[in-house]
Amino acid sequence: MSENEKKIKFHVSPDLDYVYRDVFNVYAGTGDVVIEFGNQHRSMPENVTVSNRIVMSVSNAYRLVKTMESALKDAQAKLYQSVQDKENE
Repeated sequence: MSENEKKIKFHVSPDLDYVYRDVFNVYAGTGDVVIEFGNQHRSMPENVTVSNRIVMSVSNAYRLVKTMESALKDAQAKLYQSVQDKENE
């Protein structure tokens, strides 16, 4: 974390809705990045409905990529360790 970044405490509301999205688009411009999330229609798989659109600064988009890479790397290591543990039982 750089010295310009502050530690932030996140509060997640207990009634927060979790939704599944299986399709996304990313548009990167000079000033911001737009990420659209949606779902593919089961009856018409060539059609998608965009349900959420998130706009963020380019610097936040880079932070998102870095954070997601780290989280996925950690999850992969835990999964690998779990498989190894089960094989050694």
